[in-house]
Amino acid sequence: MKLGLVRHFKVITNEKTFLSSEEFAEAMLNYDIAPVIENELKINSNEWEICYCSTLPRAITTADKIYDKEIIKTNLLVEVPISPFTRKNIKLPITLWHIGARIAWYKKYKSQIENKDATKERINKFYNLIKDSGHENILIVSHGYFLRMFYKEMKNNGFKGE
Repeated sequence: MKLGLVRHFKVITNEKTFLSSEEFAEAMLNYDIAPVIENELKINSNEWEICYCSTLPRAITTADKIYDKEIIKTNLLVEVPISPFTRKNIKLPITLWHIGARIAWYKKYKSQIENKDATKERINKFYNLIKDSGHENILIVSHGYFLRMFYKEMKNNGFKGE
């Protein structure tokens, strides 16, 4: 089986540098519906039998632009969600909110909607789906952090490549 991994186009954001926990939560919701900046990436559709795509708009827009055959949308490919790691009334740089939320995800804190184990479970469900799909060359359009975790799990399952 050959897998092609594509991260969605760049998202247009207009967030402040310092955010409260409420503002960070709102920024994450806004990111999920924000428009993207399309680029000229084109995929040779003859190389791929099918495309699986996240159900988030930025991934759908990307998949529709780069691939002209069948696209299957699935929630199994959505980004690993992040939430504020604290509800204290403090303003922090947005980068610190991201780092703190990823640490909280990794350490399985209850502040996160999905923890590391749940993400791995979702990845394995998706892997079983494509393994049983009958397709050999599969294009996947998803999100940066999810694809990083997916890539790591596929390497653990014996896949090779970059």
